[in-house]
Amino acid sequence: MTRIVVLGDLNLDVRAELPQDLPWGGEARTAVRAVPGGSAGNFARAARDEGAEVLFVGCVGQDAAGDLLLQSLRAQGIKAHVRRVANPTGTIVSLWKGRERTMLCSRGANDGLDASWIEESFFREANHLHLSGYAFLSSSQQGAARRAIAMAHSRELTISVDPPPGNLIRRFGVAAFLREIETVDWVFPNLDEGEALSGTAGPEPIVERLAARFAVGALTLGKDGSLAWSHEERAQATVEPLDLVDTTGAGDAFAAGFVVAFLAGAALPEANRRGSEAAARHLGG
Repeated sequence: MTRIVVLGDLNLDVRAELPQDLPWGGEARTAVRAVPGGSAGNFARAARDEGAEVLFVGCVGQDAAGDLLLQSLRAQGIKAHVRRVANPTGTIVSLWKGRERTMLCSRGANDGLDASWIEESFFREANHLHLSGYAFLSSSQQGAARRAIAMAHSRELTISVDPPPGNLIRRFGVAAFLREIETVDWVFPNLDEGEALSGTAGPEPIVERLAARFAVGALTLGKDGSLAWSHEERAQATVEPLDLVDTTGAGDAFAAGFVVAFLAGAALPEANRRGSEAAARHLGG
């Protein structure tokens, strides 16, 4: 059985389609929904759907949103080691129009997660650690991520990271971010994140640069599929075209599908395909 420890953000996602006319100071009707989210939370739920045993490590507030998020994990059979703090639960407002998306983020309780919350017992039966890249951008979560990586290395677990958006990587400092994840084995950036991390453009050049640093990974390309690598091997996956939808969380679901399949011994093309299928199921949900 694949057992994965997942560390990072757990948020309430509020998703809204931007209407054609948005009156300042007025009201407009549009599609809005609230769902359990967070980069690490999305990965954990998708990995569980793929059949992995998952232990989630994170932080929420002592509020109704925190109750909802904890229930969402436990309802799927995810073991939740979640600290509850006075700060409000993290919330993301995702505004989308066509294929473009802008996110407004309130980290809130997520920054209550620190190194003191990371225990050796989390890793005793695990064979993989996955971290949300957002963890490295937060001074408190950074300590938790570093401690988790050290414990994972001591048990010879593989480690994966789903990077944060490219603009946040650039603001944090590309070199500094790469130092934080230099001992990570697998990475799953999208095109913009890949450009930031590699310092180059175009899927093939990005993958060549990243493959020199990370043993395994995949560059997700939206409607153009994904380009995966494992050492010198490469695999391209295509996707079925979808109606215009909010893509929030699709990259997290892709990473989960890929990781669970690859840990189970799937060949690179199969793991890449499974990642794409997991992302499509997430978008279809």
